[in-house]
Amino acid sequence: MASIGRYAGGSRAARFAFGASAPYLSRVENLAMGNHARALTAFVFVVLVCPLGLCGQTDPRAEMIAFVQAVAAHARAADPGFGVFPQNAAELGADPEYMAAVTGMGQEDTYYGYKKDGKATPAAVTAQIEADLDRFVAAGKLVLTVDYTFKDEDVPAFNRKAVKRTNLAYARSSARGYVPYCTVRNLNSLTVNPGHEPAPNEPAIAEWSQVRDFLYQLQHGEGQDRQAFLTDVAASGFDLVVTDYSFDGSGEQELTAEEIATLKGALNGKLLAYLSIGEAEDYRWYWQEAWDADRDGIPDDGAPAWLDRANPDWPGNYKVRFWDPQWQALVMQYLDRILAQGFDGVYLDLVDAYQYYVP
Repeated sequence: MASIGRYAGGSRAARFAFGASAPYLSRVENLAMGNHARALTAFVFVVLVCPLGLCGQTDPRAEMIAFVQAVAAHARAADPGFGVFPQNAAELGADPEYMAAVTGMGQEDTYYGYKKDGKATPAAVTAQIEADLDRFVAAGKLVLTVDYTFKDEDVPAFNRKAVKRTNLAYARSSARGYVPYCTVRNLNSLTVNPGHEPAPNEPAIAEWSQVRDFLYQLQHGEGQDRQAFLTDVAASGFDLVVTDYSFDGSGEQELTAEEIATLKGALNGKLLAYLSIGEAEDYRWYWQEAWDADRDGIPDDGAPAWLDRANPDWPGNYKVRFWDPQWQALVMQYLDRILAQGFDGVYLDLVDAYQYYVP
């Protein structure tokens, strides 16, 4: 069985792995690093980015904003009520057109997990994230926060300290009008946090504004087959579920339209499909082995121009030149599959990948 290689947690890891400054750290921590940090950033850009053809390129931030807008327009041409939820890069909400295009957003590590799972996010980082997320709330958008309050990446342990962290994350998130969830980094657990159990959806969730809780589980638990996974999610009672469009991430194991309809009917809630737009994944239907046949993380001759180097922290995941029309066309094909399945919306990961290309 193919293993889904990496999801939401990779966004944070990618920022450090590739040398580009994290958006919140760059604002509140990098000043203390002085000239050494600026010199390193300049070196990374000149030595690594310019050879990739980025010098003189249109602002990567603007390119990502335009890409998310294009995703939203493509989806809503088929389904006007289709939800679009980018994950992370909340600073992009300062752009009015970006804000108008999205239904809401997801944000990792607001309170726990920014540097290490189970560890509190630095206070200054949290403050900046909250300031950016508050902009979405003020605009009437649904904000989902995902915090990794458990130290284990796979199994949530509800010990006293973990429960205390979780309760604090829920309280702080809810107080600002966000919808919180705490789980494990690998997103392979249907985590129901004690004291935060979902209530039955009666009547059914019809509007995004009705969402009061959500589940973020992208891959099945160890030893769990397809039917057991679907049955457990259907019985969970969450208002909103973010999951993969496929049981194991591959094209062969795509969920059927019938399975999605059954799942939505049982939940009386809404379903979002995960979609990475800032990295390519070598277990997806579009991947060709010849693109990196020797598995050295460097695209081989004949690989598409949009394919960049592998993310060293997440084997099998590759940065992409996301502004390339061929990559964007492939993403739209992927989106068409999700639309055909009957999902209510899409959850866009690696939106913050634009930071890799910012000098």
